[in-house]
Amino acid sequence: MDDRKIKKISNKIISEFFWKSPNPMAITKAENGTYIEVNEAFEKCMGMPYPELVGQTSVGIGYITAEQRSVIFNEIKENGYAQNIELDVKVKKNETRCGLFNSTLIKLGKDGLWLTVVTDISRRGMAAKARQDDILLKSLAAVEETGVILIRGHQKRQRYSFFINKEARRILGRKPLKDLLDAIDRQKSTYFSTQTGCYHVKTILSHGSGYPWKLILLDRLPYPLFIEEKLKQYNMTGRQGEVALLAAIGHSNVEIAEKLFISEHTVKDHMKDIYKIVGIHNRSELFPKLLNLR
Repeated sequence: MDDRKIKKISNKIISEFFWKSPNPMAITKAENGTYIEVNEAFEKCMGMPYPELVGQTSVGIGYITAEQRSVIFNEIKENGYAQNIELDVKVKKNETRCGLFNSTLIKLGKDGLWLTVVTDISRRGMAAKARQDDILLKSLAAVEETGVILIRGHQKRQRYSFFINKEARRILGRKPLKDLLDAIDRQKSTYFSTQTGCYHVKTILSHGSGYPWKLILLDRLPYPLFIEEKLKQYNMTGRQGEVALLAAIGHSNVEIAEKLFISEHTVKDHMKDIYKIVGIHNRSELFPKLLNLR
């Protein structure tokens, strides 16, 4: 077999490799990124037919951004090739995929061409994310004494719980999670009470890629601190607040009078005003009212 026939067979094999490769492959002009050839896998990946791709650029059709192309360009300029450049790309119907880009510069006379091969690693990224999630959930489950709740998709109308640790389940008891979410809606810090106690609630929000999430932390508060915070919601004088706090945590009128250096009669007058302000009828209703238990 002569050299001419061998070369012809070799060219056919190379051509078949390009067109039938399972990886998306493209040949573009080095100067501006215009596609001059793309294989079947590239057409399938992009969800666009060959005639609509050839003559266009990757940036022009929104496959990658100008900044992403610059990353590849600078790598080729420095090394003569770009190897395993990881980029997020937009394919059919604005679907985002993660790809490894490998490009090499081919000289044809005065023209320079890029041969680019893309490997879809989206599944690998999903697997890595799943491992990270598993580590995160195990870490949250190990937290003791603090209630931890992780909410995914908290901006959607139908919010759902992604994870609740053992302490958070104990804190909530029979109370629905919605009660807590309503209490902290649009607030980074608030207070929440259940049959198990009073809690300072902190929220941490993330609006990164993928589903937004909200991390909720519940730390138990001593009753006096909690009640003091709750009393701030009412239009009381300083003295009324002091009397109400002592009454709510169990002190009698005599004890309150001694602690504040006022008469028992004055304490009784303050208590009558406090009942009206808080909206209760007697002393026994004060503590449950402040803890939202009635």
